[in-house]
Order: sequence, then structure tokens, then C-alpha cells
Amino acid sequence: MTVTVLIADDQTVVREGLRSMLALIEGIEVLGVAASAEEAIAAVESLDPDVLLTDLRMPGIGGVEGIRRLAAADARTRCVALTTYDDDATIRDAVGAGALGFLNKDADPDTIASAIRAAAGGRSLLDTRVTAALLAAPATTEPDDDAAYSADGLTEREVEVLRLIARGLSNAQITRELYVSMSTVKTHINHLLAKTGCAGRAALVTYAYERGVAG
Repeated sequence: MTVTVLIADDQTVVREGLRSMLALIEGIEVLGVAASAEEAIAAVESLDPDVLLTDLRMPGIGGVEGIRRLAAADARTRCVALTTYDDDATIRDAVGAGALGFLNKDADPDTIASAIRAAAGGRSLLDTRVTAALLAAPATTEPDDDAAYSADGLTEREVEVLRLIARGLSNAQITRELYVSMSTVKTHINHLLAKTGCAGRAALVTYAYERGVAG
């Protein structure tokens, strides 16, 4: 299956370089490019790509806010941030906004392609730098299960699913781990998103680390 991509970056050389690179990768089709988050949002609406590969530092509202607005609009398009790292807060903001992937611009083509395919399938791909930033986030509660799942009305089973998501397990892996059906796992995840207010799976990872649930 071909994964369609939109590239957003304010630097022409970066946009075109990514377009040329991805054109060489089988199974990925670049539908267009944008020079700002505003242009990216408009292009997502018109082109409906599977994945938006976006820089975060751009003129206007910026990439993080662009990701947040697409998530709020319940866009089908998944977002992957490909940028230089500024600080841990930027990483957490992007993941919290709904980015399903976060990679350094130095990432090799195979890693970028893997992140795009993972995002298209609704899975997170966060590199070790991002994981470290999430781990460094101060917990808002002690890592006590009762406190963790009572705070936002999470059930014990939902916390269990949340913990597995934070470990990077896919839905299929969670079904095997908990011996439940795929539909049951999806229901738990939908409940988690609704109760926590998270924009997507990667935001749930951030939430789990902040609440001391991960591990």
C-alpha cells in the first residue's frame, strides 16, 4: 500500500531535498509541499495525505500549533515532526499536540521512511532523544496505580493498556499481552483518549510518563 505524504518546511532546500529523497523510496508518494503550518493545514484539507512530515520552527503559527489544530479538527492525516532539537519542552509540546513521530533532521532515509509508515498505521516512532525527554518530564502524581487511574476516571484495565502503549506496544501486541480482542483494545484506547483529552497515541505516552504510569 502506498503511503501519501505532505512535507512542510520553510526552507526550500530542505523541502525539496526531502521530496527528492522520499521519491526514491518504494511505497511512499509525496503529494505536495508547504512553507508554513498555515499552508500545511490548507494542503491537508485539499490533498488529504496519510502523513504530514513537518518542521516545528516555521513562520506564523509554527509546526506544533499546526499539529495541534489538525488534531483538534480530527484530521485523518497523521503528523511526524522532523526538526532540530531545541529543548525537551519543545519535544514534549510536539508529542503532546499529537505528533506520532519525532525525528532529528539528521535521521537517515530508512528511519524517516519507517516513521512515516508507522504514523500512517497509527503507531508511534520516537527516537531515543525523545524518549529521554519524556522520561525527564516531572511526574504530576506519584507512581501509585490507584492515584493514577482515579485522577481522570481511568479504570485499572485502562491504566494497564496505557502502560503498554507507553512501552511502545502496538494494538496487536497489546491483544496478545492481555489476551483480549482487537476491538476491546481499540475501545480501551478510545476511552483513554476521551478521558485524558490526549490528541493521539503519542500524547498518551507523554501522559503516562507525566503521571508516573509508564514502566
